[in-house]
Amino acid sequence: MIKSDNSFENVIQRLSLEQLDTYLFRFKGKNAGIQRIYGGQVIAQAYVAADATIEEDKHLHSLHAYFLRPGIKKQPVLFSVDPVRNGRSFSTRTVKAIQNNEVIFTMSASFQKDEEGISHSIEMPKVPPPEDLKDEIQLREENIDEVPEELRPFLLSKREYSIKWVEWNDIMKPKKLPPIRNIWLKPNGKIPSDRSKQYAFLAYISDSGLLAPCLYPHGMSYMSPNLMMASLDHAMWFHKTDFIWDDWILYATDSPYTGNARGLGRGTFFSRDGEVIASVTQEGLFRIKKT
Repeated sequence: MIKSDNSFENVIQRLSLEQLDTYLFRFKGKNAGIQRIYGGQVIAQAYVAADATIEEDKHLHSLHAYFLRPGIKKQPVLFSVDPVRNGRSFSTRTVKAIQNNEVIFTMSASFQKDEEGISHSIEMPKVPPPEDLKDEIQLREENIDEVPEELRPFLLSKREYSIKWVEWNDIMKPKKLPPIRNIWLKPNGKIPSDRSKQYAFLAYISDSGLLAPCLYPHGMSYMSPNLMMASLDHAMWFHKTDFIWDDWILYATDSPYTGNARGLGRGTFFSRDGEVIASVTQEGLFRIKKT
């Protein structure tokens, strides 16, 4: 029986690392994931490690990561930080996540001092407000017969955030839809107000379902029995420097292309009032198993 261990409290605990040396960190707690460590956890923890080596007047503005090997759920993860550059306005760090003396993940992160400049943003999609939508657990309970009994503790348990779908597509019985997914998200607890924890929690969530639109035109989901999928890389840009996540935000995602056993997912986080918070892209591997 699969159980969810992604309560809000567990996720916040995962955003704290043990510092072993100036540029070396470790996480020994319970890893998130099903068969392998959830990629969003490694992204967020790599950022936390890098941020611990940065001057207080600089904040994360972008990260670019590659998933090299599956993370082993029941083993600690080491994070080695390389202080590539310390400039007046920008600083750069490279982080390696290590298990069994092998690098499972690499990430470059860039930090910047707050600056004034020109500003514009795209318009938020016109979607119903979260108050007009049912949450994910309600929708699953209404279709409980479609959920295998062994998966119910995992799919029906309260997680680190609540989710309300604009375009509901059941992972157990996916329909063919355009490659677009809009979901409202809200944390199931109070995130510490410091910017590093706010950014880390958003980075943690950003990996959740970003590749789903790649499968929509094909009537598939990550639960499809003949599908093998994995994240290959992940990039994220943080735009709103005073972001505090204490309300519903919209995660608008799409997939412009899937082919050659790979698919690209793109996402934009919007505040309820339409401000752009962050942008995300991710490429995934999609292989159809031969029967």
